[in-house]
Amino acid sequence: MKQIIRFCGIFLTLVMLCTSALGEIYTGTVTKDMTIRKTRSTSGKKLGNVTAGETVSIQEFGETWTMITKDGITGYILTKNVTELTLPGAPADTDAALYIGEATKDLTVRSKRSRSAQALQEIHSGDPVYITELGKEWMAIVKNGVAGYVLSSGIDQITAAREGIVVPEEFRPEPPFLALYTATADINLTLRKSNNAKASQVGMVYEGESIEVMNLDGEWAHVRKKGTVGYVLAEHLRYYRRTDPYGPYIPGVEFYPYAAHITQDVDIYDDYTGEYIRTLHAGDVIATSGMDERFSVYLPYQRTRGRIKSTSSMTFEQVHAWDFAQPGELIAIFSTFYAETPSSTKEEGRLYNISEGVKRLNGVRIHSGEEFRFNDYCAPYTRSNGYVEGPIINYVSDKKTGYGGGICQVSTTLYDAALQIPIEIVKQSVHSAYGIFYAPLDMDAAVGAGNLDLRLKNVLPYDIELRMDTQDGVMCVRIYYCKD
Repeated sequence: MKQIIRFCGIFLTLVMLCTSALGEIYTGTVTKDMTIRKTRSTSGKKLGNVTAGETVSIQEFGETWTMITKDGITGYILTKNVTELTLPGAPADTDAALYIGEATKDLTVRSKRSRSAQALQEIHSGDPVYITELGKEWMAIVKNGVAGYVLSSGIDQITAAREGIVVPEEFRPEPPFLALYTATADINLTLRKSNNAKASQVGMVYEGESIEVMNLDGEWAHVRKKGTVGYVLAEHLRYYRRTDPYGPYIPGVEFYPYAAHITQDVDIYDDYTGEYIRTLHAGDVIATSGMDERFSVYLPYQRTRGRIKSTSSMTFEQVHAWDFAQPGELIAIFSTFYAETPSSTKEEGRLYNISEGVKRLNGVRIHSGEEFRFNDYCAPYTRSNGYVEGPIINYVSDKKTGYGGGICQVSTTLYDAALQIPIEIVKQSVHSAYGIFYAPLDMDAAVGAGNLDLRLKNVLPYDIELRMDTQDGVMCVRIYYCKD
């Protein structure tokens, strides 16, 4: 690579020497009407004139005065009014360059690697930059055959000028930022230039502020805030939303490929500790993985992962990818759990309200393009509308029960099933920063009075149907491709 750079420099030097021997170093364009003077002085004898836009032959290009020849007359004009220097007989810039970049702002081409060095030319924002040597602060370039230097900070999108040349990794262009999600910071975060705690700071993301997220890379998230791109610690981002319903799942969402129909009593164990959790009964329906090498399956259980070892106690209904599913086939499932046997009157009310919500939503069809509003089917949460008192989540008062308490488990289970298919989340709110015990953190959907609602828009090219099941402390939502 160094030999190629050295060759290009020698070639350009030889061209300059040849043209100097002929008397002409450059041609240039005059930007302003000027007088040609006999000496380097505004009081020098007038020899002639040049007009704006005229191309002149340059014999000497100085800091203040430039020697030109016009109509057989040799004299001086002010350098500051001469631009677009061109080296006659030089190879095309594309042939001399090793790399090609794009100017992100107007650049001054200088004779040396210094901001105070003589200005040779201008490169305008958006123009190609033909680079002969890369550098962190300055880059050697060629324009119209004239070699010079420009600030590296004003160039991006660097690519190889021809086959066989490799752009060093540190100069390769960043991929275009594509926001896959939005997320919210839970503390003040430093926005850094790269995914390194020692990288320079390019901004701040404040607690509660929403930003765009392109991807997660280990402990770092590649993000954008109001046009500034950088990296923040991923562990402090929450409340993800997809920017495109057809995009990848938000972090934490898992696709469950089977609905398991329990045929006889079977136990769930904690997949991490091996401890017994609870027993499922015939008729229960749950979301599960496929069988692993131990012929067991795992399932979401509150905020841990459950495992069922006896798969002979269940039958499996496959969940199909939404884009390959046929009418009548299952495309999403999620299940949550609550107390199988109520321990108090309040718990009895909670189970009753869950059953009431399931009864109202089971069989609901959401047409393609239609917006589903949970409260249209289940609200208001009052005694006169069929609800009883049950425990509620309330962080702003001492009131811990209310009519309809428990209905949020229905909306949350539906929400977690919907996250597995292309559904636009029009409106969703968590109960609090602590979440809710029966669902993954930040993936609950509170409903209630007023504007507290779960709203989903079916962006699929077909209608979908909700199937709800609840018994023995198991709540399950299945979403089907409608048959007709």
